[in-house]
Order: sequence, then structure tokens, then C-alpha cells
Amino acid sequence: MSMSLTIQAVLSGITNGFVYALIGVGMAVIYKGTRIVNAMQGEFAVVGGLVAVFALQAVGLPYALAIPAGIAAGAASGLVIDLLFVRPMTRRGATEESYLLLTIGLAFTLSAAALYVGGRDSHLLPGIGGDGVVELLGAVTPTHALSLIGIAALLVGLLRLFYTRTLTGLAMTAASLDPDGATTTGINVRRMRSLTFLLGGGFGAIAGILVTPLIAMNYQMGIGLTLKGFAAAILGGLSNPLGAVVGGLMLGLIESLAVLGFPSGYRDVIALSILIVIMILLPNGMLGRVGRKGG
Repeated sequence: MSMSLTIQAVLSGITNGFVYALIGVGMAVIYKGTRIVNAMQGEFAVVGGLVAVFALQAVGLPYALAIPAGIAAGAASGLVIDLLFVRPMTRRGATEESYLLLTIGLAFTLSAAALYVGGRDSHLLPGIGGDGVVELLGAVTPTHALSLIGIAALLVGLLRLFYTRTLTGLAMTAASLDPDGATTTGINVRRMRSLTFLLGGGFGAIAGILVTPLIAMNYQMGIGLTLKGFAAAILGGLSNPLGAVVGGLMLGLIESLAVLGFPSGYRDVIALSILIVIMILLPNGMLGRVGRKGG
């Protein structure tokens, strides 16, 4: 096994890992703020990616405007879901299982809507930073992959600053930890939960936009991205958005390195089998109980 091949696998794993991390971060953000396991997080990525494609190709917007349009569509989807579905269910005292069934149903609904609007075709976006490649220690990686890694790392850093340094972020954390206490201090808990869905939808859309130049986006991709993002969030601690980054990178690297020793068709089986073992040994995630409180 050559060193360049190993480096190639590591770069691919880091790239995929950050995509899974962004999906997992969005899922963990929503769970942290509402205690709802969002089984449609990958559909936000589909919405963001496809809206950016159509804004660029059908509407003719510049790429610099098509990207914000995709992000806005994902964020708006999250907000609409909260306003139309989650809030009415909350007023009626819905259980966690009811919310899970809701998001599963909405996942299929959004997938069908994407099929109706976009058809069965897969769509690509131009790479951020160009469509060229970069050689690193004998391995070749697309320029966009390096852009993806840099953008994802920046967003994760900004998210941490948002939660720890801004009044809105601190209010969202307070509303998630003690809704009654937050209400007595003047925090609008309902609004904070809506912002949680807005933020989660935005992160999902960003993941979709970043992956679309590498893997053609279509209506079927949502469920796969949801599963990978959920695995990342569970590994890092579902209530810790930043822990999802650790889980996503771990998942991406295991996936890519597994291909070096096994046929590519077994990649997902091997990766998820190893994750099952990790969760048996570390049931609170790789960061432990302390990590589950983070974010």
C-alpha cells in the first residue's frame, strides 16, 4: 500500500467527514434546542443544493447569489416546519416519539417534492475555488475539497463563538437547559426554538451546497446524509453540536480507510460496524458525558 494512496484516502475521509459533520451539527443544534431528533436533516441539504443549482442554471443568478439563495431556502424550510408543525404539536403536548414520526414523514414529503420539482436527474454545482486539483504529497484532491474543509472549519468556529459570545446564542442555550427559568428572565423560549430550526436548516443547506460540486445532488440523497449525520452526532454526543464534528471526521476517515483493505461496496458496512463497536465501548460518545453538555 503506497503512502500516496493512504494520503489520498485520508484527504477524502476528511472531506466527507466535514460534510457529515455539518449535517450532524445541524441535527445536534435542533436536538440541543428542542430535544427533537430531526430525521429529515439530510433533506435540508437536498433543498439547499437543488435550490442553488436552479438559481444558478434556471434563474441565471451569479454563483455568489445562488449560494445564499440555497442557504436561505434550507433555513426557511426549518423555520416553516417549526411554525406549521412543531409549534401546534407542542401546544398539544406531543411526545418525543410523535416528533420523530413527524420528521420521518416530512423527510419523505420533501423527497417527493424534490422529485416532482427537480425530476430524477442529478445536478452538479461548480467547485468553489475552481474545478482544478491540488497535489499534496503525491495525492491529488479537488480544489473545492480544500475549500470545503476550510469553510466547514470556519463555520464550526463561528458556531462556537455564537453560542458562547452572543446574547442570542446564550439565550438559546438557556432556553434549552431551563425553559421555565429562561422565561422568567424575559427570554422568548418559543422564538429561541424557532431560531434553532432556522439554524439547523441553514447548516443542512450549507452541507448540501458544499457537497454538490463533488457528488451530484438528487432527490434520493437526503436519507443517506441523514444517517451519516446522525451517526456523527451520536458519536460526538447528540446534544453537543461541536461534538458532531469529531464524530463526522471519525466516520469519514473510517469510511475512506476501509476502502484500502476491502472492496468499495463494503465501505458503509465496515464503517458502521466499527461505529457500533465504538458505541458499545463508549455509550456516551467519544467525548463522554462532559462532551454531551458542550456546544
